[in-house]
Amino acid sequence: MFFAGSVRRMTTSLAARAAFIARTTRVPSQPIRVPPGFKLRSVLMLATPQNLSMSIEAAISLHESEKLQVVVAGVERVVPHGASNGISELWMDDVMRIELPFLLSERDKREPPRVSDGVNPVGAKVNWKHVDASLDLHVQGTHVRMALANTVFWTNLPSTLFFFESGSAHSGQTLCRLLVTLPPLVPEPKGASVRDHWTPLVTDAPLLVTKCIGNLLKGLNGRSATLFLEQNTQLMSIASKDVKVCVKVFGADGVPKRYEVIAGGGGWGAKADLLALSPEAQLSVGDRIKFYMIPPGDMDGTVVEPVRDQIRFECVADATTYGETDVATRTDDNLFGCGSERGFVAAGVNHKIPGDSLSMSF
Repeated sequence: MFFAGSVRRMTTSLAARAAFIARTTRVPSQPIRVPPGFKLRSVLMLATPQNLSMSIEAAISLHESEKLQVVVAGVERVVPHGASNGISELWMDDVMRIELPFLLSERDKREPPRVSDGVNPVGAKVNWKHVDASLDLHVQGTHVRMALANTVFWTNLPSTLFFFESGSAHSGQTLCRLLVTLPPLVPEPKGASVRDHWTPLVTDAPLLVTKCIGNLLKGLNGRSATLFLEQNTQLMSIASKDVKVCVKVFGADGVPKRYEVIAGGGGWGAKADLLALSPEAQLSVGDRIKFYMIPPGDMDGTVVEPVRDQIRFECVADATTYGETDVATRTDDNLFGCGSERGFVAAGVNHKIPGDSLSMSF
């Protein structure tokens, strides 16, 4: 059963543009509500694992009774600020374009447990493995890839992702990858603004890569790559081993790529002259480098800013307790999105540091 709720309606007189309603509910206590007075054609639901049962029931009913196109994905968090218990909904009066479904069964090939012959005992253990599952979203020309949650304890599947669409061969099947393109929306989400809590490390001169291989940075301005960090007073003044060091790499196209410094000889010591960046980094001689640091206090979620009227994606800090951060039901109208401890990819750039976010305001 669905209950109509009061939400602000987004309308437009432009043809080929989709009106939409965005809504995020933390600690939901009632079934999903269908927005009133709105001619619906599709809905995208992002649900944390404990809310997947409710979302699955709603998806089945909406498709069978209302003939809606529905996409459901199990995510680690919902916006804002990495809420661990919630559902984020995007209702539209036009359909989404659904492409490139990849079946979960193709990556999670589990053999059925052996059956006892009545004489010899057999184990009932089921071996689970990590499945790299993600949802790709095209939103107003911005491509975002978000890692999905582990949902083994809630749906008995390593990840939960599916859609219902009349006439589609993969409708209703369990997936581990899917590309969803939203229709052009009005009001138009704008900006694709990336924010982080990176503090720049001051340099006397631009830093250019003079020696490298793959993700290994060996020389800057003809000197040891580690030398800059060893001699940087900003970095060394922080008495914490938990500080992160990151870089922005500017290639020939001038577009910055963002990576973490994951290793350096002897903790920037003299034993080695190289820095190892994130594995996906591919450096070239002549690239320009900017170093940044992120103190622990900037990654623990204590920096909370008002969030409204946005489609938003977040990299959140690792959960340290099993308790809920929210204890009361709260609904944020005009807000849609999700977060992950593993970060997200936007326009081909990784955002894997807690506090990183991408937002499109409307």
